[in-house]
Amino acid sequence: MNMNLVQQRRKFDAILVAGEGESSYKVYHQHKAFLEIDGKCIITYVVEALQKADSIKEIFIVGVKDKLQKTLEAAKIDFKLPKPIHLIAQETNLYENIWHTFLNTIPEDDRSKDLEQSPCRDKAVLIVPCDSPLLTSHEVEYFINQCDVENYDHILGLTSRQNLEYFYPRDGKPGVKMAYLHLKENSFRINNLHLVKPIRIKNRHYIQKMYQYRYQRNFKNLILFGLSLFGKDKIKHYQYYFGLQMGLLFGSLGMDSVVDVFRRLTPKKDLEQCISTIMSTRFMALEVPFAGAALDIDNDRDYETMKIRFNEWREYLSHPEKSSPSLIPVKNF
Repeated sequence: MNMNLVQQRRKFDAILVAGEGESSYKVYHQHKAFLEIDGKCIITYVVEALQKADSIKEIFIVGVKDKLQKTLEAAKIDFKLPKPIHLIAQETNLYENIWHTFLNTIPEDDRSKDLEQSPCRDKAVLIVPCDSPLLTSHEVEYFINQCDVENYDHILGLTSRQNLEYFYPRDGKPGVKMAYLHLKENSFRINNLHLVKPIRIKNRHYIQKMYQYRYQRNFKNLILFGLSLFGKDKIKHYQYYFGLQMGLLFGSLGMDSVVDVFRRLTPKKDLEQCISTIMSTRFMALEVPFAGAALDIDNDRDYETMKIRFNEWREYLSHPEKSSPSLIPVKNF
């Protein structure tokens, strides 16, 4: 039977990450989930998109429970229909938030067992950020239906630069231009969707390290991050890391010809295998021809731009035939 037809009948729990802490990035000194656009908090738009997605079974939101409860009740979100919504109290960091919330998605009797040997070891969940108000249900559906969960344990969504160019400044209007992963075959933006089997990721503690070093503004952080993941003996892994970092640097300077030199160091399939080795799992990246999840809010300027163009962009993304006129063939790398 066709794999996609099988997966279309499967439903996955979604974990919506809205934890607050010292390392959580804020905009205007506020947690991004609770910023308002067009009269509604950003997290509300994400919840509504997940509620409309047929492939989502239940929604688990981790963060400050009282604050989340009041925000969603004010937006008249139904906690029972069309999807049950569960609020989970946050832990001390991103990794613990995800792991603790994942445990809440499995039956209580199974939590005390050896998870590595239990049927839950193959349970996959969709992990979604709280700051992508332009996420659409059809984007979620496309991503989930194309994920090969039989052969991979962590599937990450990517959106190509070509599918994000519409959202650049244009016609005298502000826009957003993002940093890309410049791989050998194309330039991509991580689109923030992850379909993951947490128990199958043996080195899942690395998730917190990656989060801590995600804003790498100085050379010391780059070296510390590399050493923390690769150690001192995996020279080939440094090749990919160096290629990605140099691509980011020269891409930010608009030096595309130099970017093209460094992108040759990071072929997609090789990078995928490198990440699989580091995380001790089976990793793949899936190209998604929709941009909503990738349009997260990273700073004050992005937020102001989003407020100005939100309704225009939302209308554009609501029509898949416009926002992705030719659905790009799925590529694993």
